Amino acid sequence: MIQINEAMNLVVPVVSDETGVKVWAYHTPISRQVFEANYRVLAATKASLMSKGGIYMMDSGPRIAALTLLDEGRREAEARGSVDRDGRAVDEMTPALMAEIRRLTMVLVPGPGGWDLLPIESAVAAGKIDSEDQAETESAIVFFTCICALASKAERKKQASSTASLLKGSITSLSPMEFADSLPNSMKAAPSAQQAVSSVPS
Repeated sequence: MIQINEAMNLVVPVVSDETGVKVWAYHTPISRQVFEANYRVLAATKASLMSKGGIYMMDSGPRIAALTLLDEGRREAEARGSVDRDGRAVDEMTPALMAEIRRLTMVLVPGPGGWDLLPIESAVAAGKIDSEDQAETESAIVFFTCICALASKAERKKQASSTASLLKGSITSLSPMEFADSLPNSMKAAPSAQQAVSSVPS
């Protein structure tokens, strides 16, 4: 299936310390079919993030993009008249989009023989990352998706590269295994969720 950002896969750090990146996330962009089913909520999310100015969008956007997406999804559901008996919005489309983004995201963690590739939820279940790492990573990917999936074909590569740079990541045409093979081998065990240091200020 054709990808919106063909050969523009996103890789971003999940867990880092002073020696470098300990855990990576690898995300394959959503398909055109998924984009066409969700373009309204993606555009509304981007507009909401941009509404308070560029500094707000670039600083806070990656941290709150997933929450904003869910908010906008509920507003879209209300506008469609999709509500329960109490008048509360019933949004099934946006959680499905989040599930698809999650499905397209793998986590690379150091193992005894190199780098192991795990679905992001499996990485949490195995204690390789914690739920906060997952939430921050998924929100960064939503931010990337809102910007790049809505970019014109002519601007997409530039937008993808600049957004990845903002997220301290990069764009790659490599497959997940090829990207893993390009990383330095590590014989150290991956940090457990209990050992990982949160990047959220207290």
